Amino acid sequence: AVLSLGAEAVIMGTRLLVTKESPIHDNIKNALLNASELDTMLVMRSLNATHRVLNNDAANQCVDLENKKAEFAELYEVIKGENANEMYYKGIVGKGILSCGQGIGLAHDIPSVKELFDRMAEEAESTLSRFSN
Repeated sequence: AVLSLGAEAVIMGTRLLVTKESPIHDNIKNALLNASELDTMLVMRSLNATHRVLNNDAANQCVDLENKKAEFAELYEVIKGENANEMYYKGIVGKGILSCGQGIGLAHDIPSVKELFDRMAEEAESTLSRFSN
């Protein structure tokens, strides 16, 4: 779809999280698989470092603190990398901030990276051939 609109590239880090090779916990992969494009939110606006993330407990806590005009030290306790590590590797979905694009709503399986890229190439060729007719 993005190629047909004239793009030359796309960022797809969120989709690559939901692959067999991704080293994150299965709980996180399943949370992403069950998410729709409406399950993301913006956080860290108050820091001028806005991120789109999966809507989870940590993200909601971050926004609550931002709305209360919390100091950085208090926000840091929610957004720090140690929390994300626990989330990714122990599978505690609400523990950390998880960057997540709205395209997550298009992920419905956990393929290998090769399977994913092969499928994407086939879909791109099929889509582009429809536009060239």
